[in-house]
Amino acid sequence: MSLFYWKPEYSVGIKKIDSQHQSLILLINELHDSIESNFSEQSFENILKKLFDYTRYHFTTEEEMMEASNYPKGQLTKHKKQHQLFIAELNGCQTDIENVSLEDAVIIQEFLVNWLKNHILKIDTQLAKYLLDETQNNHLLSKTTQPESPSHQDNHEAIKLIQEIQTLAKAAMNQDLNKENASKLSKLADELLEITKQSINH
Repeated sequence: MSLFYWKPEYSVGIKKIDSQHQSLILLINELHDSIESNFSEQSFENILKKLFDYTRYHFTTEEEMMEASNYPKGQLTKHKKQHQLFIAELNGCQTDIENVSLEDAVIIQEFLVNWLKNHILKIDTQLAKYLLDETQNNHLLSKTTQPESPSHQDNHEAIKLIQEIQTLAKAAMNQDLNKENASKLSKLADELLEITKQSINH
């Protein structure tokens, strides 16, 4: 029977971190099953090895996320210190592995459960909130309206000129074109040609 079950309130809102925390729960339950049924130095040593593997990839994941997001230095130091304490506890177990007892295994089990609850609900939740806020801020920044590129501005100008030329062309068709409009039409055509060339070169 499992000792520890995943609860929605343990989720920090980041899938990768939640998945790794769930892996720790599996290890805690594996240790619990060993204590309840067939405890041995060998079984404890196997679980301890899995815990060391877990700390390597999980702590690396969190610390890389913190460094990549410019996590506040004080909080980063505090978080890493928690990781170091966890590893130190495991190292102590490994040193005395040949003399480990059932009572020792129970103490480690309690340490793991308390770590999971306190570290997730406090330290990791704080980290996840910061990471999620940073992600949201970056998403909003990416949506900020950017100035149109020169080529886009040129295209708009070209369209505007074309519309003016079309108006003058209609006037010509109605035989209302005078010298002033003819001069303007010629000038607009020249400007349109220049803008089109620039747009192509961009």
